[in-house]
Amino acid sequence: MYQNLLKKKKKIGLTSIYRSLDLFESLGLVFKIINGPGVKYKLCELEDHHHHIVCKACGNVVELNFCDISDWSKKVTESTGYQVVDHQLNFYGFCKSCKPLQTSSGSR
Repeated sequence: MYQNLLKKKKKIGLTSIYRSLDLFESLGLVFKIINGPGVKYKLCELEDHHHHIVCKACGNVVELNFCDISDWSKKVTESTGYQVVDHQLNFYGFCKSCKPLQTSSGSR
């Protein structure tokens, strides 16, 4: 994003870029991927509430267009007394391309 703006001769600081990305994340427009010291953002294609699965090897992200954790929300409310108003749930694993590499290297 920053490099594209620079190419278009738009002057903007990195701080403004990161503030904007944080806002986009809070609005559900982008998904923030933290992989060790690196951080990437992926534009979400789904507009409604959804979750993600991230490959721990290559960083590929797939959007999941379903969410059925209403039983979990009830259990959280019953055990804590909190009124659940929102949640975030992400899955991590190895994609079809990276899974064989993990198996052959002995990692799991």
